[in-house]
Amino acid sequence: LLLLDIGLLAGASQRDIGALVGIDAFVIVTGLVATLTKVVVARYAFWTISTISMVLLLYYLVAVFGEAVSDADEDTRSTFNALRNIILVTWAIYPVAWLVGTEGLALTGLYGETLL
Repeated sequence: LLLLDIGLLAGASQRDIGALVGIDAFVIVTGLVATLTKVVVARYAFWTISTISMVLLLYYLVAVFGEAVSDADEDTRSTFNALRNIILVTWAIYPVAWLVGTEGLALTGLYGETLL
């Protein structure tokens, strides 16, 4: 719903919003498979697929939605930019936390992973 909301705020087309929500669903499913798979190579393969998809999602959020909001008034652009930046920062932390946490390389314990 967050991506739907920010897409509507930006004035993006239904097609662009649908594409971004679809990419997000793919990121979630591949991340879930990475977490539930017992075979180590498969875990990292699905993590990599999920992370690459997330990078595509974040790029799409910046490029496509950024272009859509460019015609909006200053208040809308400012709100969009603030929300977009929060999403970019917080969502970029997740693959790193997964990788260094208990699901990935276990470089940090559960408490450190939770803190991230």
